[in-house]
Amino acid sequence: MIAGPSEIGVLADESANPHHLAIDLLSQAEHDEMASSILITPSLEIAEKTKTEVYAWLETLERKAIAEVSIRERGAIIVTSSMDEAVDLMNQIAPEHLEVVTSHPFDLLPKIRHAGAIFMGAYTPEPMGDYIAGPNHTLPTGGTAKFYSPLGVENFLKRSSIISMSKAGMDEIGEACALLAHTEGLGAHEASVRVRLKK
Repeated sequence: MIAGPSEIGVLADESANPHHLAIDLLSQAEHDEMASSILITPSLEIAEKTKTEVYAWLETLERKAIAEVSIRERGAIIVTSSMDEAVDLMNQIAPEHLEVVTSHPFDLLPKIRHAGAIFMGAYTPEPMGDYIAGPNHTLPTGGTAKFYSPLGVENFLKRSSIISMSKAGMDEIGEACALLAHTEGLGAHEASVRVRLKK
C-alpha cells in the first residue's frame, strides 16, 4: 500500500447541506498542507454555497494556516452536468475517503468503483470512520484505490493458489496454454503441456 497525503472526495446533490459539506472538506484539509479536498456536484447552487461556507469555517479553525494552504493548493469544487458525470469523475480520482451526500446515496453505490472508504449519507461524515465506525482506517491514497483496497484481515493471512486439471480439462484448454508458451519463446513450458495433450 502506498501511503500519501490525506484525501476526501464528496459527491453531493441539491439535498446536501453546504455548511456540513464545507466542514467535511476542511476535516481533511486540516491534516496537512498536502491533503486534498474535492467536492463534485451537479448543483451550481450547492457549489457556490459550499465555497462560501468553506471560507467562513476556515476562520474558526485552530489549524487554519494548514487548512488554508491545503484548500488553496489542493482543494476543488467541480460542477458537472449530471450526477453520473460526477460519479465518473470521482472514480477517476479514486479518493481515499468518499462521502456520498445525496438524497438516495445507496442508489449511487453500484456505480462507485474506486474509493478507499465510502461514507453513505448526510449523517456519515468521514471523521466517524477515523474514530468510531468501520473495521480500520488504513486506506489507499493517491488514486491507488483504483487497484488496492483498505487494509483488512486478508492482509494478515498467508494464502496459496491451488490448481487441479483433469485430462479432459487439459485436452480442452491445453492447446491455448501451449500457444501462449510458444509465443513467449518458452519451449519447455510448451512441451510440458503438449506431452499431456491427447494424440
